[in-house]
Amino acid sequence: MAGVDPSDSELYERAKGGDAAAMEVLLQHYLPHLHAFVRIRLDAVVRARESSMDVVQSVCRELLESRTSFEFRGEDRFRAWLFTAALHKILEKQRFHRLAKRNLQREETPSSTDESAVPASLLTPSLDAIGKETAQALESALDALSPEHREVITLARVVGLPHRVIAEVMGRKEEAVRQLLVRAVLRLTLELRKRGVELKE
Repeated sequence: MAGVDPSDSELYERAKGGDAAAMEVLLQHYLPHLHAFVRIRLDAVVRARESSMDVVQSVCRELLESRTSFEFRGEDRFRAWLFTAALHKILEKQRFHRLAKRNLQREETPSSTDESAVPASLLTPSLDAIGKETAQALESALDALSPEHREVITLARVVGLPHRVIAEVMGRKEEAVRQLLVRAVLRLTLELRKRGVELKE
């Protein structure tokens, strides 16, 4: 994933100093990938109650409010900070809806024109064209993965973090992350195959 030019130290320094406009520029740059990450990581319970873009907007609002806590230690770690905040928001939403014991069958699923547009190309460059049915298959396949497999795939293929930073985020050794990612991608490939989707080599 192409990031903000790391040489643009002024932008990061302004954001670090609490400049809301600079932070907005950074968040806007990562918005498509943040949306993909949130959409993939939301479970079915939350997806039935809230649109992924609403969750993204909530994350961005909170990050803007807490921007003075931002400490720039490199573009990779900025992304880790951003997507970790998104993950915390997702977990918060999941706890809320489970504790509330919502009767989802009585409520209308939110409609959103962008909800079927999970960018599979972020997961693998070989999956070039994706329609609504393929997007739904991808979403379903990701739901079938274990939490750690889903996490390593989203951090590596959606967020685009290098293995060393994923190791920091997940509290694992770098080699363990590499092996976990290989197993996770294999499992995802098998789950997609069950749903009639083949990943080209």
